[in-house]
Amino acid sequence: MSSLNQDNLTLDNLRKEFSQEIPENPYEKYSLLANPFPTLGQFHGICVDQEKIKSRFTQVLRDFYLNSQTQIMTLLGSTGAGKTNLLRFLEQTLRSWREPNTEKKAITDLYTVFVEQPQGSYLEIHRQIISQLSAMFFTEFFSMVRQGNTNLSKLPAELPGTNPELIRALDHITQTEFEQLSLLDTSEHKPQSYRTLENWLQGVKLTSDEKRQLGNVSVEIGKSSTVAIKFLSDLVKIFLHVGIFKGVIILIDELEEAFSGLTSTSQAQYAQDLRNLFDSHPNGIVFVAATAPIAERLQQISPALQRRLGEGVQIDPISDEDVALEYAREYIRWGRGEFKKKVNHEVRFPDNCSDADEPYYPLTKVEVKEVYNKLRDTYGSENVIPGGLLPELNLLLYQRVYEEK
Repeated sequence: MSSLNQDNLTLDNLRKEFSQEIPENPYEKYSLLANPFPTLGQFHGICVDQEKIKSRFTQVLRDFYLNSQTQIMTLLGSTGAGKTNLLRFLEQTLRSWREPNTEKKAITDLYTVFVEQPQGSYLEIHRQIISQLSAMFFTEFFSMVRQGNTNLSKLPAELPGTNPELIRALDHITQTEFEQLSLLDTSEHKPQSYRTLENWLQGVKLTSDEKRQLGNVSVEIGKSSTVAIKFLSDLVKIFLHVGIFKGVIILIDELEEAFSGLTSTSQAQYAQDLRNLFDSHPNGIVFVAATAPIAERLQQISPALQRRLGEGVQIDPISDEDVALEYAREYIRWGRGEFKKKVNHEVRFPDNCSDADEPYYPLTKVEVKEVYNKLRDTYGSENVIPGGLLPELNLLLYQRVYEEK
């Protein structure tokens, strides 16, 4: 019988207990599950410095909270500047605000939607937004209807201009599948009608049986970006009206990808759709778009969209050694935090590791400075970005770990 219990459940003890050897991870020696420094495509939602962006984001939310009017904020940064990481940081910040906190009142009525690499056409953005809205709010919405907190029959009068097929579909689901509408909110347990509604709103072509599940809807949303945007706007309007949320912050990553590899005609259409998306939404939406600087190209494609995006807030480069050291500390701290969450093992520093070097171990403070200064001398201080520094630290840490394995 196994002698393991919760107190001695460590990877070392697991290896000793079981005959099938668990492969050793060399990073464990340094109290890390893996290399915490990002390579291409990795992000951890860590924000270092960037006070201009934090201040601007706070101001946008403050203005939104005061008047609920749709806001647009643009982050500008070259490839590797940390745009995705910053958006993830803003996403995590908003989520943390919804958590109960003894020090301050939680902000429970703001939610985030994250849109990744909007390539192809507007419908790629549309599908991602609908998918996340449905996952967050369908169960709560239909629960409110069941409990009598929302009367769908009054929506046409209370929200004039709302597409009647959308209201009819929502009402039909409520009437015909009352017994299936449970409080379970995992995708495996949601009624089939929820998934059908989501598919329809995403623009998926429905079968005749699926259309009947929604009250014999006839509109094919995926045939027209204008129709898709209208239905999305109406869905948000309904959710706002019944009080499910005060606002949704839609974070759009790598907006420049929307105009990559497309013909000039397709670029113009995409730009028009984005402008329509920004303009047609009811109060209750904040758009935060991260993009590489494409103002000149966008001005040629769509001056109107360029005006809506505005000048944007530039992501600051790594300005000096202190900021470079802070980046290194934050990523090592994140890596140690992941280690502590998953492995019952405290951080152990060797006797020859100084207090000054502990935040960077197994690297040293001097080594981090050397990497930064090398990049600064090569590219100039205004061009040292996280996408340059962090992979270099990743390589240095990799070499250190595997050389000493």
